[in-house]
Amino acid sequence: MPIVEALYAHVERKATSWHVPGHKNGTVLNGLPSFLEWDKTELAGLDDFHHPEEAIYEAKLLLRQIYDASDSHFLVNGSTVGNWAMLAAVASRGDRIYVQRNSHKSVFNALEWLGLSPVLMEPDYHATGISGNVSRETLEEALKLYPGGVAVFLTSPTYYGESAEIDKWVQLTKSHGLPLLVDEAHGAHFGEAFGVRSAFELGATAVVQSAHKTLPALTMGAWIHERFTDDERRRLTRALQAFQTSSPSYLLMASLDFARDYRQQFTVEQMLEIRNSHEHFHQQLNQHTELDVFTFDDWSRMIVSCRGYSGNQVLAALAKQGIDTEFALGEHVVCILPLRLLPESERNAWIEQIKQALDMMKTEGIPDKRYMEQPIMGKIKVSSLACPLDQLERTVAVERSFEEAVDFVSLETIIPYPPGVPLLLRGERVTQAHIEMMKQYMTTSVHLQGGELLYEGKLRVIQEGITE
Repeated sequence: MPIVEALYAHVERKATSWHVPGHKNGTVLNGLPSFLEWDKTELAGLDDFHHPEEAIYEAKLLLRQIYDASDSHFLVNGSTVGNWAMLAAVASRGDRIYVQRNSHKSVFNALEWLGLSPVLMEPDYHATGISGNVSRETLEEALKLYPGGVAVFLTSPTYYGESAEIDKWVQLTKSHGLPLLVDEAHGAHFGEAFGVRSAFELGATAVVQSAHKTLPALTMGAWIHERFTDDERRRLTRALQAFQTSSPSYLLMASLDFARDYRQQFTVEQMLEIRNSHEHFHQQLNQHTELDVFTFDDWSRMIVSCRGYSGNQVLAALAKQGIDTEFALGEHVVCILPLRLLPESERNAWIEQIKQALDMMKTEGIPDKRYMEQPIMGKIKVSSLACPLDQLERTVAVERSFEEAVDFVSLETIIPYPPGVPLLLRGERVTQAHIEMMKQYMTTSVHLQGGELLYEGKLRVIQEGITE
């Protein structure tokens, strides 16, 4: 672990700090956490994050070898910066991008600020109401209806752990000469050993992964793997240098180095043993008639629902018993279990906590209002924005009540968070379905980001109608 070893060597020097950061190795005040002595800046022996030649460069080479990538990069601003950089590498202002409608908000932020034009592709939905992946047929329709795009952007796996049929997407995008970019933020643990292949291993052009989501890395730690052309690689490097901080956290980078080493040690036998312990826990939970527990492709991501109760109520009950879950939406709670063996004693302790949570919900009663996730774009599989992103700032804004806002173009993006998939995008025409879903979210206490006057029942929209 080159970065970890370089940090150890530097800390052992016990040098006096006459440089940033201001906590001075944790000595400026009594009682500061001891880990601050590891919080270094780019000093001699610690390399240069934006022009690595020593420890960071060596760590990058080791990361690159795992995926046989043309190049890999550590990211200290999360997968968010990776999504921005991938798009900047392949597209210029005004270019058209085919993008999955249930992508993360960072993708849509990047599209707007980079001046790109999205073609939105609605995913398929399961009978449970859970959003899935975009079908190959939908991409074919998008290519036919909106020709001339320069790249395809997918999210796989979904926040529920379902992977797209990447091999089919690679075949189709290659036949059209388009790079395939994948937000694989929740799949840093994917690979042959885990039993689910990474999109990069299956041929995607570039993939960003949030190591911190499923591997032992600090929050915001991520990485990107790519097989770009030389020109695209230069653009990617420039983008990463521009979008990322010039003062990277060495604690964060050391954790990425550690997570890379941890990921590299995975074996098929080890993962199979861990998987068996997870599946045994799922079986234990499904013995409770009130619960429905299942997984998609990612067997470490467990989806739980309790008959008659909303996901938010289940999430809150579990939190009161000391179990914090990833997020709730509709009837479901998404739980990311530790990627390690789950001993019987630990599983049994969790079962007791869950029983107490169920008993508490029964005492409180079934809520009057419950909600199931619905398709954002209804039966429309492919669409574009009603107002191009680059024109939004030149329009006149007015505030309308929810009911009055229908058929107007939104100037606000409304995002249920977590997971961070926009319900309504800036530039989209507001529909009655949008309004009904917003009201449902608000009634069931789903946290919504965006919307200055949302909780007054108002939206900011364009004053005069804009036609597609």
